[in-house]
Amino acid sequence: MNSRIHYFATVAMLALLSAPVMAETLPEFRPALLGTYRRSLINTINTESLMKRGQGDAVLMFTAGVSPLGFGYVWETYRGTPNSQLLAREVMDRTSQAQFEPAVYKHLHVGVTLTGTVSFSIVGGKPHLRIFLNQEESDLKQGKDFIAPQLAFPAGNPKYEGIYYPGHVMTGPGVVAVTLDIDVNGKVQNAILAYEHPAGKGFGAEALDGLRKAVFIPGFRNGKAVPCRFTFPLIFSGTSRAPKTG
Repeated sequence: MNSRIHYFATVAMLALLSAPVMAETLPEFRPALLGTYRRSLINTINTESLMKRGQGDAVLMFTAGVSPLGFGYVWETYRGTPNSQLLAREVMDRTSQAQFEPAVYKHLHVGVTLTGTVSFSIVGGKPHLRIFLNQEESDLKQGKDFIAPQLAFPAGNPKYEGIYYPGHVMTGPGVVAVTLDIDVNGKVQNAILAYEHPAGKGFGAEALDGLRKAVFIPGFRNGKAVPCRFTFPLIFSGTSRAPKTG
């Protein structure tokens, strides 16, 4: 694979692993969750080691692919506060070890791409770690129980074909943020380009076209599915028009 869009590097694998296994006890929708497993992400990050190696207070954001079996795949960290490199590396290094509670779309386990925020602090000489499955500043500041919508890859969604490099762009990175309105059933009601760099190269248009055809696990607030507006980041990198599905 000569190139990839980091955010979606595992979509093909997630789609292949989306086994249509029905379980009567599964709800209609459920986001992928950190879970309480021994190998859940929050339990595999070595906070004591981070503190001993000199990591101070830091915050960073991440995206991750999670399979229908709950295994974490390719990750990307970004927008870290100054001197958050050790935390970023620790989060990345634990990717293959992390076990999540898998997402559910229409009563079936599915692969998803999720977004989140990691906060590390030292209080009274002891390390403290918090992980939020959203990147919305207002919710993070208030500590609200909100899980952002997660891009889902159920079987049988022919409209969604992926997100490609713009046809005239053959190399170089691109960063896009799209403001999405998602209804209680995970359908995209509106998509607005919030940020694009470099501007005018077509990255935003490609992202909008793909996301309008995608489906999501709806946002969850206080444990219940809700319609919501959130910001969805995408990172393009590589040397060709390779699609997000790798």
